[in-house]
Amino acid sequence: MVQYHTVQQLDSGPRAGAFVYTGGNDRIGRYVECCSDAWLEIIRTPVSERDACAAWSRIGHDTADEAYAHMREHLLERLSIDGRLADWSGCIAPVGDGICDVPTKRFAAIRPMYFQRPLCDEHRTRETVEAMWDGPGDWSGSW
Repeated sequence: MVQYHTVQQLDSGPRAGAFVYTGGNDRIGRYVECCSDAWLEIIRTPVSERDACAAWSRIGHDTADEAYAHMREHLLERLSIDGRLADWSGCIAPVGDGICDVPTKRFAAIRPMYFQRPLCDEHRTRETVEAMWDGPGDWSGSW
């Protein structure tokens, strides 16, 4: 089943109204992705003690843009720059008014996002990927 990923506001707890990046669907429900460590600590706390859980201070953002930015950082930590292509491709890194186009059999990818780009040795870096990718935004797919 397809999951939908977007920013939502927390509807309960001490940080109600704070923004978090979530995933999920109608069958499994929604879950917090960008502040997941804090969220796991909260839901593992007995219900009667949850509002006093110290993890609330580490969850949520004041704006939707901050939640998107936090999820972007979380996904960039998953960046893989050692992918191998079966056939040659041209590097698509932006250079001046065009693209690099140096032949390559390597790529950079951010999983589970739909980001996989052929990049030459010079451009297969986090800095290049950050400049090329403005995500995550809202998307649908499976982890």
